[in-house]
Amino acid sequence: MKSTDTMKFITEKNYARADGFLKSLGFSHTHIRRAFLAGLVTAKGEVIVKSTPLEARAAVAVAFADEESNLAPAPMKQKICYEDEDLLVIDKGVIPAMPCKMYPDHTLANEVWGYFQSKGIRRKVRMLGRLDRETTGLLVVAKNPYAYGVLEKDHTKNKTYLALVKGEVKEAGTVNAPIGAGERSLVRVVRDDGQSAVTHFRPLKSGEVSLLEIKLDTGRTHQIRCHMAHVGHPVLGDELYGGGCGGVHLHVHKISIVHPRTKAPMIFTSPMPNEWVSYLSE
Repeated sequence: MKSTDTMKFITEKNYARADGFLKSLGFSHTHIRRAFLAGLVTAKGEVIVKSTPLEARAAVAVAFADEESNLAPAPMKQKICYEDEDLLVIDKGVIPAMPCKMYPDHTLANEVWGYFQSKGIRRKVRMLGRLDRETTGLLVVAKNPYAYGVLEKDHTKNKTYLALVKGEVKEAGTVNAPIGAGERSLVRVVRDDGQSAVTHFRPLKSGEVSLLEIKLDTGRTHQIRCHMAHVGHPVLGDELYGGGCGGVHLHVHKISIVHPRTKAPMIFTSPMPNEWVSYLSE
């Protein structure tokens, strides 16, 4: 589905400044500044500036400029769970989210950019969170800067993960421990001078391998993997953190959001991967 090029709003009261009205809608400071500089904000069909006062019931429109990307387009191979003019919800497989030195192309971002091109969508790739390569499950892509600005601040808390971890976990718990860089490349460790990080977990099934439901208050790199290893229950198959080999068993099971345009609550779910069942039935 093509992303709309313009969003239209009606003011519910008088505003001393037009930029104040856009801020109240959730537009980011950067987007507001760029939109006014480019002459993309109009009221009653006339271009306005950020200091323009607005009366109640004024019709205001904000256009989105076409955007380009230096990403190489690739065919979309992931499952698309939902799409509208503002959102694209993907059920991600084992694939890097963004290009890096180790994975310069063939990433999810390349696939999204290729999909956008095939649909005539001239927007940058704006992912709400960047999952590790082996972390599967749901991921939301904002199809315009307004949707991204509204949803970005809460995207970490809106996710519910499932994880297989080593060892028996009998009770729910919270890990409140700062995370920073470790001595080895890519590895994160709990350290006093690290960034604050809070992880909540509860067992859904316990045994030699336990199935956990996990929610985050913060979104640090490798947070779940680092914290679960810290409490003695590394994610199964996580070689970096002592979970053995075979691939990281971490999955985004549910995402709950409020739609940026309609304000309707939305919940998306992705079932536990089928191959996990064998670990839980042993």
